[in-house]
Amino acid sequence: MLKQTSFTDTITGLPILALGSEAGDTGHLYFTAMSWLSNSRHLIAYTDMDRETWKGNIVRFDTETGHRQVLEEGRIWGSGAVSSDDILYLLDKNELYAIDAWSGQRRTICKLEEHCTFFGPLSITNDGKMLGVYWKEALHPSEGADSQEADWVIGTVNSVSGEVREAARPRFEEPHPVANHAMINPVDAQQVFFSHEGATEQIPDRLWVVDTRTGDMRNLFLQKRAESGLPVEYVGHEMWAFDGSGLYFVKYPHSPDQPTGVYFVDRQGEHSEFINGDYRYWHVGISPDGKHAAADTQEPGISKIVLINTATKQSTLLCELPCRGMHPGHPHPSFSPDSRKIAFTFSDAQDVLHVGIIDISNLK
Repeated sequence: MLKQTSFTDTITGLPILALGSEAGDTGHLYFTAMSWLSNSRHLIAYTDMDRETWKGNIVRFDTETGHRQVLEEGRIWGSGAVSSDDILYLLDKNELYAIDAWSGQRRTICKLEEHCTFFGPLSITNDGKMLGVYWKEALHPSEGADSQEADWVIGTVNSVSGEVREAARPRFEEPHPVANHAMINPVDAQQVFFSHEGATEQIPDRLWVVDTRTGDMRNLFLQKRAESGLPVEYVGHEMWAFDGSGLYFVKYPHSPDQPTGVYFVDRQGEHSEFINGDYRYWHVGISPDGKHAAADTQEPGISKIVLINTATKQSTLLCELPCRGMHPGHPHPSFSPDSRKIAFTFSDAQDVLHVGIIDISNLK
């Protein structure tokens, strides 16, 4: 059963609320998707997860009273996203469905053809009307599992009508054909971000956007390259600013080109800027009010959670905790809708995953 405890970080002295279960791992949603309900009090989390299969129960948790309500059982971590009207959207193979986070009522939004499979994470506009999605479509489904040919498709789904619209089939060349991490612009449903997936040292064009009206695709951030053509800027883990003005992302610390750290690129790809490189950053989440970023670090056995003021570009260390280093144990810091709390995943002394929550109200 999911329970809450509290402790003080030994490095910074800041109080941390921890949610965990003796029956298995606990984790919040992916950092680009909202984990909180609109009241910034209730959190959606996966709990009692099996370490090998990532399968567990999805619960609504009251961070003030400790009350928990199971919404779904036996679901695999990684696909969920909460809308501004407290609807939890989830994926199951070729189905996109919704659960009302208060009533628990479930409804199917859409279903793709049987030879198509949705992948998470999901994204949704600020008004809750349109989802950004991507799926894998087998090109020769009649050949069964022996056929490996497939397209990766970027699209949108209307959350009310269930209408699915294809926006792009990037068809990146082998050996890195995957297009994923589709994220709809929070304020402009006609612009969808997606990434060229693969070993970051091999991908010279990671960040893309597509205009859903025309299908025009554009490489948003032109990475520097060596004479060999390989990139010297290793980038990834992107997230839209909530006002849709652009994306924050990380230039990883092992990049040959410096400086490394958190960057921003505007939605047209015309301007990019370095934000902060005080630590060896890994993921970066953005507050809904745009005033702060929260980044984690990738270090042997531990991860730091760092608060960054986007105006002054100054950083504040929040905590340093054990980190498993593999999904679903990545910290993935993300903000509550009121921008006052940061949720993240961490390991305890027995390497069981918990969700940590830090209130940053007094740090602003």
